[in-house]
Amino acid sequence: MPLVDVLIPNYCYGRYLPQAVQSIVRQDVEDIRILIIDNASTDDSVDVARKLARQDKRITLVAREKNLGLHASWNEGLDWASSKYAVILCADDLLVEGCFHRALSVLEREPDVSFACGAELAWHEDQPFPIVENSAVGDWRFLSMESYALERSLPTRVIFGFGAALIRTSDLKRVGHFRSEISYNEDVEMFLRLSLDRRVAVTKAIHGIRREHGANLSAVFWQDPKRDMIEKKIAFDSFFSHEAAGVPGLERLRRGVYRNIGKRAYWSGLSHIARGHRAAGFDLLRFAAELSPRLAYVPPVDYLVHLPNPLSQIRSRLAEAWSRH
Repeated sequence: MPLVDVLIPNYCYGRYLPQAVQSIVRQDVEDIRILIIDNASTDDSVDVARKLARQDKRITLVAREKNLGLHASWNEGLDWASSKYAVILCADDLLVEGCFHRALSVLEREPDVSFACGAELAWHEDQPFPIVENSAVGDWRFLSMESYALERSLPTRVIFGFGAALIRTSDLKRVGHFRSEISYNEDVEMFLRLSLDRRVAVTKAIHGIRREHGANLSAVFWQDPKRDMIEKKIAFDSFFSHEAAGVPGLERLRRGVYRNIGKRAYWSGLSHIARGHRAAGFDLLRFAAELSPRLAYVPPVDYLVHLPNPLSQIRSRLAEAWSRH
C-alpha cells in the first residue's frame, strides 16, 4: 500500500502543474499516489495533467466537465485517500525536498500526533527562485488544541499551510469533509478539527513554497485586512460551534482567540489612520473593540512581538500612534 497520498486541486493552473508534481516525485518517499482534480479549467490544464499521468503511473487525473468548486475537490480527495498519510497541495505551490522524510519521522514515532506541519516560504514568481537551507532548522514543537488555536489566531513570523503539512489519513476521515460555508482559512478550520483530542507537531523548517501571484485568493484577501480577519473569525467560530462545543474552557479560549484577532485589527486601524485612511482605520478600531472590549482602553503592545522584526515594528507602530495626537 502506498504510504502518502497527494491531492492537487487545480483550476487554470496548467502552467504550474509540472513544477508542483515534480516537487512531489522528487521526495525521498517512492510509495506515493497523486490525484489531480481539474475543475473544468479553460486553459491547457487537462492536457498537461494527462501528459504527466502518462509519464508516471502513480498519477491519476479526474477531469470535471463542470466547475464544482474547490470544496468539492478537497472532499473528493479526502474520500479517495487511503494511504497512511495525506497531503493537499495547491497546483501553484511546491514542496521542499526532504519534507516528507522529516514529517514522517515524527508521525511514525508519535502516534497521537494528527499532522506534522513545516513552514511555508512565500515566493513571488517575479523574484528569483528561493534556495532553501533546512540543515540547521528542524526542531519540532508539540501543541495541544488550545495552544495551537491561540497561535493560529496571531500573526506569525512563520507561515503554516496545507502544502507544508503531512496529515494522518485516519484523522482526516475522522473529522469529515471540508465545510462549504468556510470560504477562506479552510486550512485553519480543518487543522483545528484535527487538533481536537490530539497533538500537532510544527517546525520552522521550510516544507513548502507558496507561490504569490495576482490570481491567488490569498492575495485578494490581504488587500482587505478587515475581510481577512472576519474570515479568520468565521473559521474559528465554525470550530467552536461544532467540534469544540462543550470542551472545558471553551469560553476562555474563545475570548483569547477573539482578543488576538482584535489586536491585529487595532494596530491595522492605527496604521490606516496614520496614513490618512481615517474611515477604514476607525472601522478597524471599532471591530477590535467588538472582539475584545478591553482594546478600547489598553493598547495591545504585546501583539507586536509576534511580528517579523518586533523591535522595528514596535517603534513604527508607536510612532504611528503618536502621530494621532
